[in-house]
Amino acid sequence: MLHTEPLFFINVIACIYFILLLWLANKNPSSLPLSVFSLLICFTGLVGNGALFILLRFKVKRNQFILYVINLTVADFIYLVGLSIWMLYMFCSLNGLKSSKIVMKHLAQISDLFYNFGFNTGIYLLTVIGLERCFAVLYPLWYQCHRPKNLALYISTALWLLSALVTGLELFICDGEKHYLLQGSENCTNVYFFTSALYVIVVLIMLWSSVTLLLDIDKAPQHCHSPKLYIIIIASITIFLVSVVPSRILGLLLYFNILSEKKYLVSIFFITSISSAINCSANPYIYIVVSKWGGKKSLKRSLKYMLENIFKEPTESQTMATTPM
Repeated sequence: MLHTEPLFFINVIACIYFILLLWLANKNPSSLPLSVFSLLICFTGLVGNGALFILLRFKVKRNQFILYVINLTVADFIYLVGLSIWMLYMFCSLNGLKSSKIVMKHLAQISDLFYNFGFNTGIYLLTVIGLERCFAVLYPLWYQCHRPKNLALYISTALWLLSALVTGLELFICDGEKHYLLQGSENCTNVYFFTSALYVIVVLIMLWSSVTLLLDIDKAPQHCHSPKLYIIIIASITIFLVSVVPSRILGLLLYFNILSEKKYLVSIFFITSISSAINCSANPYIYIVVSKWGGKKSLKRSLKYMLENIFKEPTESQTMATTPM
């Protein structure tokens, strides 16, 4: 069926990636090719998120949901900038360009600040996006009639502040070190328990919202919601769960010395970096693929129109249906 075909292909690709991830975890990869590969993914993601931000910010008619997407795009862009800085430094170092320990320390701090802040904000926003759509499904009357007008703005601001708090705890209490790779102080371990618990809550909410939306796709009449929007949310969450969660679990096993650090250190670093880069780069391309999937003469429609159509609020559905292209 049209509504579920994109999810089928996305899940197939995700399973293939998961198998490759497990294979890579048992190898001793060469750092230079993986650095280049990470940089290519980051560049692709920076271009996609940058173009999407410009389109949504200046071209597309904005609603509350699009405000969430704009914030998510900015968060992913910030993360990719931080990862690009570190991977570019590694690429230069592997090609013989040496630098002082002070320069390396400052680069590590800057890149840590960017990609921790961007990554944390991104997963919180993705969680809220799925959660709010579940409220639209379960409590449609409240969602359409009683939801505060500026709720998206308030929640987005709160999530940026929460991310700043969590990032500050990770960087300053743990002294900016990769606390999931090396055991640190007792305070750092406490921070790691807190962030891990928060991470588990986020993952559980994502799973619940994905199942709720998936069950609703074929149940409710099409005029009541946008099935493609639900597919986009489920696809984004699926990419996150498959690409990021396994690498974070491996990091947890390393931190508590369940895995041999010397054997897996390089693999875990690149698995985590590449997985997170894929997660933050995928969303703009998911929007484009799903928006064009299966629609009659959809290629003749502008990308602006298709984005407005899939990101429409429930109350906008009938208006959009009668709007000329």
